[in-house]
Parts: sequence; structure tokens; C-alpha cells
Amino acid sequence: MDAAEPAAPSPPTTLPVEAMPVPVYLLVEPMVQNKKVLDIGPTGGGPRAQILRRAGAAEVVTCSPEGLRVPVSDGIADVVLCSLSADLVASSHRRSVWLAEIHRLVKPDGFCALHIPTAALQRQGRGSQGPLSACTDMLLAFFATVDVVEQTQFVGLSFHVPGTDDLAVNESLTRLSGTADHIVAFCAHGDERAWSLTESLLVPIGGGAINRESPPGELMAWQAEVARLEARCAELSHERDSTREERMTLQDRADRLERTVAALRKEVERTLRQMSNDNAARELLILERNELRRKLDEVTQQANEVSRLAEKRQVALRALEKEVARLRAARGHGR
Repeated sequence: MDAAEPAAPSPPTTLPVEAMPVPVYLLVEPMVQNKKVLDIGPTGGGPRAQILRRAGAAEVVTCSPEGLRVPVSDGIADVVLCSLSADLVASSHRRSVWLAEIHRLVKPDGFCALHIPTAALQRQGRGSQGPLSACTDMLLAFFATVDVVEQTQFVGLSFHVPGTDDLAVNESLTRLSGTADHIVAFCAHGDERAWSLTESLLVPIGGGAINRESPPGELMAWQAEVARLEARCAELSHERDSTREERMTLQDRADRLERTVAALRKEVERTLRQMSNDNAARELLILERNELRRKLDEVTQQANEVSRLAEKRQVALRALEKEVARLRAARGHGR
């Protein structure tokens, strides 16, 4: 697919590319997860490359072409982004050389997203068959699979849905849109599509023709509504940030309380074990006390019995002493 260098080089100030508009970045954003992206722009890549990084691209390489060549190796990227200039599309030879260069940069299983002005196609006489068909035929000479969509100019009136990352547009405002002046083309080497296109992606890109039949008062009302929604969105964003900070503070407090509860639980368990040990020791002491009391009662009973026996013996002894005294007295009288 390589083409020969042009016989008459373009002036150095004429670049084959323009700055890529934001909508194209947003359109390919869901398709770059874990992929290497080559972003070709007039000043070393599009200024919105950060969108792709936030979308999860594994790597985003930005560069500016040198003439009709890009100073990188073959098959460098899974996704190649480029906005073709009107001068490039209007020149059949330069356009062929540049599309062959884009073809060289895309991996076999990757794809490229090209931003192409429709006016240049019309100047080449391709507009008679419609810009979408003309663009498709032009690109099928270099790629096996091509899908094209129109980029309809749309003027403002978009807002972020509170609490989400979604961008919403009131579709009833599409009648303010002018005719499409650019086409976004997705191209791949093989038959399989490495991209997925939604039914529509409405984002504000500025510029474009406004339907002058629309009543100015209605447009002002929409603008006022947008301003109100933006203010409300800012307010909700502030509330969300405050809620997040409060949640983090509460989470910190909850963590501290959980650690305190865990420490108290350990202390209670230790105290319960100590109390259990104390109760066991107390029960043992009670058993020993009862045993000693029982033995004391037995000894006391034995002592009482001995005391009664001693009293009986003392009574018998006194009786015996009286009998001895009587006998001695009787023997004395007998003499």
C-alpha cells in the first residue's frame, strides 16, 4: 500500500492534519481501554489526549507529521487518531500518500479514526454521490472495513447528569443544528470491526450554523435553562464533594471506634477469664471451709463426749472417796 513520494513537495507550512475536535475523542473514548493510541496532530498530538488516558488507554503517543510521513515505526498503535486537513483531501496524490501512511501505522487487529471535511470531497466532485458514500469509496482503497458517521454541528446546551459521568443533551434542540461539515471514519485492515458505535453521541462542539427560524426568545430560554442546570450541577458537585469528605471523616471515626471496641472486647474477655478463675478459687475455698467446719464439728462432738465421760468418772471418784472415808471412819470406831 506504500505510495511514492510526491514529485512536488508541499510547502513546509502546509500540514496534512488539523487539530482533532473534542467529540472525536469522546466518541473513541469507550474503545481505547488497555490499548496503545497514536494521536497525530499539528503540534505533536491533539490537546485532548488526556481524555484517552483517563479512559484507560495503556499508552497515548502524540506526534506531529514531518511532511507526509510520521516519524514512528510500522504497526505502532492499536488505535490511530487523525484529523485530515481540507488541503490534503483536495489533493488526490497527497491524500493517497497520507492514507497509505496511516495504513502503515495501524496494527493488523487495530483501527484508525479519521476526521474528514466534507467540503473537500465536494470540491473533488465526489459530493454528487453523497459525502458518506464518497468518503467510504475513498477509504476502501486502503482499508478492508470502513464505517462512516456524520459529525453534525450542535451548539452548546449540554450538561453533566448529577452523580454520574454521563453527558446529556436535550435532543429536542437538534433542530438548531446545521448541516454536517465533517465525517468521522473508522477503518480496519481486516473484516472484523474493532470499534463499537452508539446510535448517537451528542456533545457541544461550538460553531456551526444556527437555524435562524428558531425564535430568539426560545433560544434565550434554553440558554437560561442551561445556565440554571449548570449552576445546579455545580451546587450538586459541591454537595457531593462535601458528602465525600464527611463520609471519609465518618469512616475514620468508625475505624477508630472499631479499634476501641476491639480493645474493650479483649479487656472484657480477659476480665471474664479472671473472674472465672476467681470464682473457681472461691468455690474451692468454700469447699475447704465446709470440710474444716465438718471436722471441727466432729472434734467438738468428741470433746463433749470426753467431757461427759470425765464428769462421770469424777462423780464415781468422789463416791469412791466418800466410801473410803466411811470405811476408814468405821475402822477407827472398831478399835
